[in-house]
Amino acid sequence: MWGPIVRAIAAFTDGEDDARRHFELAAMRIQHALLDVVVPNVSHFELGVSAEPARLVGGDYIDIYRCTDNVLAFGLGDASGKSLAAALNSLALRSLVRGLLKALGPADLARIVTHANDVLVEDTDGGSFITFLLGTLELETGRLRVVNAGHEPPLILRAGASVVGTMDHHDIVLGITKTTDYQVEECALEPGDVAVFYTDGLTEATNEQGEMYTIEGLKRELLRSRDLPADQLANAMFEAVKVYAISPMRDDSTIFVAKRDEISR
Repeated sequence: MWGPIVRAIAAFTDGEDDARRHFELAAMRIQHALLDVVVPNVSHFELGVSAEPARLVGGDYIDIYRCTDNVLAFGLGDASGKSLAAALNSLALRSLVRGLLKALGPADLARIVTHANDVLVEDTDGGSFITFLLGTLELETGRLRVVNAGHEPPLILRAGASVVGTMDHHDIVLGITKTTDYQVEECALEPGDVAVFYTDGLTEATNEQGEMYTIEGLKRELLRSRDLPADQLANAMFEAVKVYAISPMRDDSTIFVAKRDEISR
C-alpha cells in the first residue's frame, strides 16, 4: 500500500531537485553576465578587474565597453538586496545602459544615466534602488569622465603622490525619483596615474571585532601596491580586504583599476 506513496514522494523530490538544478544554472549564467567581464587590451592603459559574489548570485555588476578605438566606457552597479531579484535588476540596468551607449554615444553621460534612472523608477516604483557609476576614458589623452549615482567615490592616485585623492561629486541613487539632474565630474589621468572604482562590499567588509575596512583601508593598500600591473593591483587590493575580513565576505564585491602607462606606447 505504501508503494504508490513512496513513488509519488520520489517523483516530487526528483522534481524539486530538477527545479533546483535549473535555478542554480540560471543563477550561474546571470552571475557570469554580471561579473565575468572581458577586460580589453587597450593602448596607453593597463586595466584590471577582480569581483566575487557573496552568494551564488548577487546585486553587483561591472561592464567595460569599447565605444570607439579611443573611448572606453565602463559601469559599476550595486543593486539593493543580495537575492536573484537584485541580480536581475543589475542585469536589466547593464543591458539598458549598453543600449543607451550605442544609441546616444558616450559623449552625454548625464543624459544616459538620467534615461536609465527614469526607466528604473517606472519599473520598480521606488521599491528598490541601484547605486551606479558610469564613466568614459579617452585612451590617448587620459580624460576621465564620471557620473556617480550614489556610488562609492573613485580613488585617484597621481604618479609620485603620497596621498590618494577622490572624485567626490555624486547624485542620488537610481530608481528613487525622476527629478534628479545628474552631473558629470571629470579629471585627466597623466602617465603613471591610477584610478580605482569599486563597490561598497570592499569598504564595508568587517573583521572579527565588527570594524569596517573603510575607504581609508583601500587607500592604504593602493599606496602599498601601486607599482603592480593593473590586474595584479586589483587582485592585491581585493585580497587585502578578504584577509582583513577573515571569514567569507557578506556582500558582493567588485573592483576595477585603470592605470595609465608611464610611457605612452
